[in-house]
Amino acid sequence: MSSRWFLHKQWFLRGMAGLLLAAAAALPPAVAADDPRCALPDLMTYNEQPMPRVARRLKSGEPLRIVILGSSSSLQTTKGLPRSYVVGLPDALGQRLKDATLRIDNLSERTFTAAQMADAIAQKIPALQPDLVIWQTGNVDAAQKVDINSFAEALNSGLQRLRSAGSDVLLVAPQFRMRLSAMVDVEPYNAAMVQIAVAEDAALFPRFEIMRHWAEAEVFDSRSTDLARQMREAEAQNRCLAEHLAAMIVAAAKLATP
Repeated sequence: MSSRWFLHKQWFLRGMAGLLLAAAAALPPAVAADDPRCALPDLMTYNEQPMPRVARRLKSGEPLRIVILGSSSSLQTTKGLPRSYVVGLPDALGQRLKDATLRIDNLSERTFTAAQMADAIAQKIPALQPDLVIWQTGNVDAAQKVDINSFAEALNSGLQRLRSAGSDVLLVAPQFRMRLSAMVDVEPYNAAMVQIAVAEDAALFPRFEIMRHWAEAEVFDSRSTDLARQMREAEAQNRCLAEHLAAMIVAAAKLATP
C-alpha cells in the first residue's frame, strides 16, 4: 500500500476521534522563512506526539542536545550536492527558541543504511546522551534494494533502543525527487517508515510527502537544465524543510508542557 494511504488513514482516525479540532489549535506556528513557496496544506506536518525530554531541557535552561543521524541528505555539505536542511536547522530553531542553547552533533554518513544507523545508535549515541535524535533514513536502502523487512526491523530496533535510553525521537522520511523516482523506488521504504511511526506512536516528519507535494505542484523548479539554478532551487527547498522541521520540534515540546 502507498505511504499516502497510511498518512490518510492516520489523519482519518484522528478526525474520527475528534483530534482534528484540537489540531487546529495545536498546529505549528507559521513558517518564518521569507519564501512563500514554503507553504504546505494544513495538517501535512501536524504531529500529536509530545517531546517531553526536549520540553524538560528547555524548561531547565540547560543546553538542548540534539543528534542528527542520516545519510548524504543530512550532511551539512557534500561535494556536488546542495546544502542540506541541516544547515538551516540551527537558525530555524534559534528563531523559535531564542533563549535556548543548542548543541548539535551530526553522525550522518553518506551511504548509511538503516541497519548501519541502528549500529551507530548502539555504539555512539549513548555517550552523547541526546535529548532529541533526528533520524533520517530510507534513500540509501532504496538505492541498494535492501530487503524491506530488514529495513523495517532495523528502524524498529533503533527506535526502541533510543526510547529505552530516554531520548525523544523524530523520524525523518526519505526525500522525494522526481528524477530519482524514475530510477529508484523509494515509496515502499517511506511506507514502512510511516507504518512504524503510526504503530509505535512516533513523531514523523513526512519529508517524502512534502517534497512530492511541492514537485507535483511545481513549486520549485526541478526541471531546469541550468545546474546553478538546480542548486539554488534545491537549497531553497531544503531551507523550507528546515523551517517546517523546527516548527514541528517546538510544537511537540509544547505538547509536553503542562
